[in-house]
Amino acid sequence: MADDYAQIAPFYDLEFDEFDADIELYIGYAHMVGGPILELGCGTGRTIAPLAEAGFSVVGIDNSPAMTEIARSRLQHHLDSGSVELMVADMRDLSNVPDQSYRLTFIAINSFLHLQTQEDQILALRQVRELLDRDGLLIIDVFNPSNDVLSRMADRYTFDAEWTRNDGSRIQRFSYRHLDTSQQTITTKLFYDEVAPDNALRRSTTEYVMRYIHRFELELLLSIAGFELEGIYGSYSLDPLEQDSEVIIAVAHRTANEGEI
Repeated sequence: MADDYAQIAPFYDLEFDEFDADIELYIGYAHMVGGPILELGCGTGRTIAPLAEAGFSVVGIDNSPAMTEIARSRLQHHLDSGSVELMVADMRDLSNVPDQSYRLTFIAINSFLHLQTQEDQILALRQVRELLDRDGLLIIDVFNPSNDVLSRMADRYTFDAEWTRNDGSRIQRFSYRHLDTSQQTITTKLFYDEVAPDNALRRSTTEYVMRYIHRFELELLLSIAGFELEGIYGSYSLDPLEQDSEVIIAVAHRTANEGEI
């Protein structure tokens, strides 16, 4: 499988490294249910680092070798101590993930949306269920596809951000998104332009597809895969989900296997 993030992995943390709005959510649930913890789609390890620093044992998987390599550099101390384990793996195939009866599993910031069919979504969720402890929790974070949000994604190029490095070079990000409401997909093209101090330009690009999902669609997927919803929220502070909420946060536990009490 091609690594969609290979070309842009060095720039990923420019945008997301300072994003920490969801960290207290995961740490709070980790303190509530304990470890070990499994993150699917861990990227460069942004969320794993604070969990490990809080004393939890964490396994992170991502299907991008480039992103995982950056995570290894970030988390080297925790890898050496054994509190963190990283794997290159697809969330549709968790057969090689250490079976530790995870107390908490989570899929952060839209990573679940990289699964583009219901079959893949259910397959991944069912495998997560098999890895969860009987009292374990699953948390999924996806954006809320409101009409306003989707309208801003309809076939347009945008200038998103600019960052300046210590050497004076600049990184500019542009994007193009194509919305297909019949398939519930968003095709995204990202362009990262590195502008050197002498104005020499180097461009790195990638393209990927996400399939957005709505609140009750997510609830149904969880039910089919053997989960029972504990709560559905519209913010990282667990506020009620509203029409204009930016995110959908689903918290679920697995249903009991036959014979379990």
